[in-house]
Order: sequence, then structure tokens, then C-alpha cells
Amino acid sequence: MASVPSRELPVESDDELTLVERARAGDREAAGQLLQRYELSVWRVCRHLLPAGEDVEGAVQETFVRALGKLHRYSGSGSFGGWLATIAANYCRDRRRRARLVPFRSLEEEKEDDVNPLAVLPADGADPERTAMGRQAMARMQRELERLPRRQQEAFVLRFFAGMELAEIAAALGVEVGSVKTHLHRALKRVRGQVLEAVP
Repeated sequence: MASVPSRELPVESDDELTLVERARAGDREAAGQLLQRYELSVWRVCRHLLPAGEDVEGAVQETFVRALGKLHRYSGSGSFGGWLATIAANYCRDRRRRARLVPFRSLEEEKEDDVNPLAVLPADGADPERTAMGRQAMARMQRELERLPRRQQEAFVLRFFAGMELAEIAAALGVEVGSVKTHLHRALKRVRGQVLEAVP
């Protein structure tokens, strides 16, 4: 089982840009601080975009290696976390493509539906029955996520597990914002149904 990074560190944008500049200049401590801040977010992206049994920690490490190698390309115009999540999603997409695990299917336009399906899960400290239902809902959601077409899965994970904005997701996936909305709507329709069945 993959070990989950303990927490995500708070980010201050000025401090982040300073760390990026220091890391570009070869400061290993600054690079380490930057990556540590986003370890949990990148772990979530990799965990939910790779099939069960894949090496999530290896994917996180490869994401960080690629990010450090491309640090000179980070323009600073978007969030550093979004940039890292994009690298993670691209790496996971490449891994799945090589394994030919997920076929691509085109999608039709639909209205935006951007309500977080995780909001129906019980909070920490809930009674044992609600906690068990929450676990069952998460397991059902993960199974449904794995069955989604690739673009729907990527849009869902980047939105709800990496916390990226629609425009950032569009840039990461190389599609228009309208397409991201369509992918999210279709993914949410399927995933929400599974979660609601488990948590009445």
C-alpha cells in the first residue's frame, strides 16, 4: 500500500517565487522546500490517475525529477502547484498510454456541473457507522474513477484532488475550458452516483 504524505504545507506566493528563483540558481534546500510543500497534492494526483498497484511514490519522485529538470520553463504566471500537478498528470498519462490501459473517447458538450462529490462524505470524528459508509463511498468512488475515460479522470483528479482552477486544468490538458467543463460534468455524474449510493 502506498504511504500518504503527512500534510501539505501552506504556501505564500512571494515566498514561493523566491524559492523558485533560489532553486533555479542551484539552491538544493530551496528546491526541497518547494517540493515538500506540494508532495501531498502531487501524491493525490498520481494516486488517482494511476491504476491500482502502480508505484505511486515512484510517480511522485519522477514528477519531482522532471519538475526540477524543467524549472527554467516555469514562467511564474500560474501557481507552482498547478504546474507540478500538470507534470504529474502528464507523467501518469504517459504511463497509462504505454500500458494501453485506458482508451480515449470523445465527449459532447454539456452544461457545467462543478459540485464537489466528496462533500457528501462524513467528517472526521463521525460515528463508526458513518465512518464505515464514508470508507465504502471512497472505495466506490475510486473504482468508478478508474473506469472513467482518461480525460474525464484527469479533469476530475486535477479539480478535486489537486484543487486546480478550470483554466489551469484546460492548460494542463491542452483543451478549451468548455471541454474541461464537459469532462467534469460527465465524470461527476458517474462518480456522484456511486458516492450517493454508499452514503444515503
